[in-house]
Amino acid sequence: MLKYVHHIHGPESPTLVLLHGYGSNKEDLFGLKPYLPPLNLLCLEAPIALQPYGFAWYPIQWENGAKMIDSDDVLEATEMVESSISQWKEQHGILGKILLGGFSQGAITSIRMLLNGFQAEAFVLMSGYALPEWMDELKNLSNPAPIYQSHGTSDPVIPFSWAKATAENLSHLPSYSFHQYSMAHSLNADCLKDINDFLGQVL
Repeated sequence: MLKYVHHIHGPESPTLVLLHGYGSNKEDLFGLKPYLPPLNLLCLEAPIALQPYGFAWYPIQWENGAKMIDSDDVLEATEMVESSISQWKEQHGILGKILLGGFSQGAITSIRMLLNGFQAEAFVLMSGYALPEWMDELKNLSNPAPIYQSHGTSDPVIPFSWAKATAENLSHLPSYSFHQYSMAHSLNADCLKDINDFLGQVL
């Protein structure tokens, strides 16, 4: 099972599972707890240790100046996440519904889980995008779960255009929303408020 940090509000309460970004750790998104509604919060830590610190869900290869991500590596990460969620629920007697989200690499992993058919009450996708080879799957996706996607218009890590392309291919879903903010590869106060409001509506 992956390492984690958690807060349990109650065994029957909904649980928000958050996956951190590249080079971060399980403590990072746990810091969002004061900005979230009352719920269980589970923050998992990615399995690949990076030097000098931090963790990754899957490797990133640099070729010709572009980030190269292997879809199979992302899929492997999703399997570890799903297994860890199941083990955590069993260990702690969690009965409530699961919500899933992540930031950057964690959001990319969450999108793959969405496409895999992972049963979540809602998805929170922060500063991530879908790989180009997933776009046909996105267009044909049928999922009633509410989906919140956010991105900064001046993001230097994951270009806004990549997030916008993802949004265009998810826009056919009935409970999908895309939110853009004047920020970089980060979360600002307006974004956090909108996430809180989104969660409040779906809980």
